[in-house]
Amino acid sequence: MPGMDEVRRHWGWVLVLGIVLFVLGLVATSAAFTTTLLTVLLIGVLLVIAGIFEMVNAFRSAKYGGFWLHLFTALLDLVCGALLMAYPGAGALTLTLILAIFFLVGGGMTMISALMANLPCGGWAVLSGILDVILGIFLLSSWPFSGLWFLGLAVGISLIFRGFWWAAFALAARKLPAGI
Repeated sequence: MPGMDEVRRHWGWVLVLGIVLFVLGLVATSAAFTTTLLTVLLIGVLLVIAGIFEMVNAFRSAKYGGFWLHLFTALLDLVCGALLMAYPGAGALTLTLILAIFFLVGGGMTMISALMANLPCGGWAVLSGILDVILGIFLLSSWPFSGLWFLGLAVGISLIFRGFWWAAFALAARKLPAGI
């Protein structure tokens, strides 16, 4: 695999990355409400930045006919971003509700597709679908309260697992022989 010698030589830095991500994940999960609000604010900031660039692109592309499409997209990004930044609590509730519906519908579709396709190891897809449906039901049944902590918890759990993976990868790469 290209670059594995480099990873093996610098496995300590990769291990540090894993540890830092793991610790950040623990912090994020222990402060799920704050992490949720920060996540929504970051999404808002990113949408505003995207809206600004899209607005510039609208005026730069006016000659080829894409002006209105770019302008509409810019306004949508700017308005949604500004609303998320102004009302992060309401944004968290809304995003959690959308995710709950996504998990519910997507999980159901995953289960149905896996059962209809009769794939090898399709049981894992069915299990994944069942877990998504359960998560969707849980989020909907505990909404709006779940909107105050779910995004932060999800970010934290993701960081914990990524940190664990990077640490495990670093420790495994350290033991690889040179030239692989």
